[in-house]
Amino acid sequence: MAANQSSPGVVVQERDLTTITTLSTANVGVLAAPFELGPVEEIVQVSNERELAEQFGKPNDNNYEYWYTAAQYLSYGGVLKTIRVDSTNLKNAVDTGTAVKIKNLNEYEQTYIDANNTWSWAARTAGSKGNSIGIFVTDAGPDQIAVIPAPGSGNEFEFVADEAVSAASGAAGKVFKYSLALTVESVVGDFVVGTATTISIGGSNEAVNVLAWDPANKVLEIGLPSGGVTGIIADAQTITQGTNTADIASSGIERRLYIGKNKDSIDFAASDSLQDTNSNAAVVTSVRVEYNEREYLPGVKWVNVAPRPGTSSWATQNGGFRDELHIVVVDIDGKITGTTGAVLERFVGVAKGSDAKTTIGETNYYVEVIKQRSAYIYWGEHETGVFNATATASDGNWGLSSDRQFNLLRSSTGSTDFPAGRTTVGSKNNATFYYRLQGGVDYAASGGNYTITNSDISTAYELTADPESQTIDYILAGPSGASDAAALAKITSLVNIAEERRDCIVFVSPRRANVIGVTNATTATNNIVGFFDLLPSSSYTVFDSGYKYIYDKYNDVYRYIPCNGDVAGLCLQTTETAESWFSPAGFQRGNLRNAIKLAYTPNKSQRDILYSSRVNPVVSFPGQGVVLYGDKTALGFASAFDRINVRRLFLTIERVISGAAKAQLFEQNDETQRSLFINIVEPYLRDVQGRRGITDFLVKCDDDNNPQESVDRGEFYAEIFVKPTRTINYITLTFVATRTGVSFSEVAS
Repeated sequence: MAANQSSPGVVVQERDLTTITTLSTANVGVLAAPFELGPVEEIVQVSNERELAEQFGKPNDNNYEYWYTAAQYLSYGGVLKTIRVDSTNLKNAVDTGTAVKIKNLNEYEQTYIDANNTWSWAARTAGSKGNSIGIFVTDAGPDQIAVIPAPGSGNEFEFVADEAVSAASGAAGKVFKYSLALTVESVVGDFVVGTATTISIGGSNEAVNVLAWDPANKVLEIGLPSGGVTGIIADAQTITQGTNTADIASSGIERRLYIGKNKDSIDFAASDSLQDTNSNAAVVTSVRVEYNEREYLPGVKWVNVAPRPGTSSWATQNGGFRDELHIVVVDIDGKITGTTGAVLERFVGVAKGSDAKTTIGETNYYVEVIKQRSAYIYWGEHETGVFNATATASDGNWGLSSDRQFNLLRSSTGSTDFPAGRTTVGSKNNATFYYRLQGGVDYAASGGNYTITNSDISTAYELTADPESQTIDYILAGPSGASDAAALAKITSLVNIAEERRDCIVFVSPRRANVIGVTNATTATNNIVGFFDLLPSSSYTVFDSGYKYIYDKYNDVYRYIPCNGDVAGLCLQTTETAESWFSPAGFQRGNLRNAIKLAYTPNKSQRDILYSSRVNPVVSFPGQGVVLYGDKTALGFASAFDRINVRRLFLTIERVISGAAKAQLFEQNDETQRSLFINIVEPYLRDVQGRRGITDFLVKCDDDNNPQESVDRGEFYAEIFVKPTRTINYITLTFVATRTGVSFSEVAS
């Protein structure tokens, strides 16, 4: 029964047999290189120089040949599948412990995210640039700062961290920390956090702890030792640390009790009476919201990043409490952005609960948010330096479900500024954690280049070896290699990929030593020919003779770089402006961009030698620019496929027609289906013929090449014969002078 019919009738349907994709080339290149930044052994697609710099860093003295090969290719258009090469030397910076190598997100998920790591945070990218990363993290922290006066008599108050504190009003919580902020004068020297320090009380020296020192504002933050001190600290008393001394200024003492309120507690207020650990009463004179003063760097307040982290709506719905975090990632030394202290990224209001969701249903668990959104860091372990918010500390551990009352950050070291390395006032034993990454290692370098093995290079390029999963048209070799042996191994591996895929072309320049610093053009010619003679014959490979001189704007220097990125770029440009089966060479389409000069410009006789050796000369013509002056492939024998335009013609039509052939799979293997296939292919080839790609063609798909025994095996055969259009390589102009009265028809014959 006809579809959708339950009673007699007529249904009109249409079937379009005229369509076929007109895709000729995707204009996608691939380059594997030792970049400063970026994931390792992972394909990242970039479409312009800006994206290249953002993803993989800027060029440096050890990788500029690779970097500018990519950049020059992108200047012609298209996209580039870029792969950062691995090396045994590479390491990702971490905040503590031994640096590790995390190649990419996939490896992180498989190896590290569920491991017992020795680090809390790691740089997202391997290399020394990660050592510039600082990570500042804060959560709800203490709720209030209760300011209390000096005791009326006896000794200083002693408030011990984590002890309960309450008021008759019903306010209740725990001591987060207790410290004294001293405004000082007559300062001699520079106080250091963590160094033995005494304060003179009534002529007797008592030990105290320097928690922070702000010389700009002359503020010392001190903590009292366990057991307190004998006597009461007062104005004009002297604090001493070795040769460093200072006197407390008039009205220069503020006693600060940092309180973390219990869940559902009311606020503490002025006039509330509190008791210290020795049952001494302290009447609060004023109360402040602690977060309004909390800094992650001197003079840089968290409140300017975002409102105080608290309890997310998700946690509230699930009965949880204080699950939110703020995370700020900073370029401490400016090695990544060029600006010291530049904020790289912010993550505001992310959650400690493993099941946390945003209001629109996306994950808000900070581990997952960092994994999915950060360009600079990986998470390793939850912080354990915490203020226990629950009776059983483990009940508040991070990473549990969002129905928990989570433990709060309490840093034993505080946050550190740059470049002085000072601890920010108020940060020690408080809710700002500062993690400075260290231990990141770059590629080893030798002779002005990063040293990477051919095995590492081949492994990177092999990521694109499967034509079904990775569409590519151009394989860029970049610099060929430090030696003939290394270059031969590298280029042979690339040619093997192209030969196996049979849908792309490798572009190769000579070794740097073949032309750079070689003052004699004959010697350079012989060097180039000798090098390329080592390389295999392949119509899927294109050789050029060039190294061009460019301006490196990132480092304000001029450099020589190989031309294979440009030659591939000319091919993609030809596809965009003409057709893929047109030659990319010559004055119409073969002008290289951004070339100040060439390291080597062959003359006519030298070009003859190069061309006969499968090498396409790159030539500087006065007033006409730098031009690709040949269109040969690296095929070692005479054939139509020894021309770039013919090779690219076949790559184009093979890709299109093979796509049409896939549509025949699992259809009926009969004469009708073969006719349908011919009716798809022939109009396409006529179109190519009309666009000057071929001069004639024949599609044979009938009983002759599909005998019954083949049909019985499920086989389908089509033979496609084409006559490719050839390019002009040699022009001879003969000018003939004749006598007056001579007929041109006589001499022309």
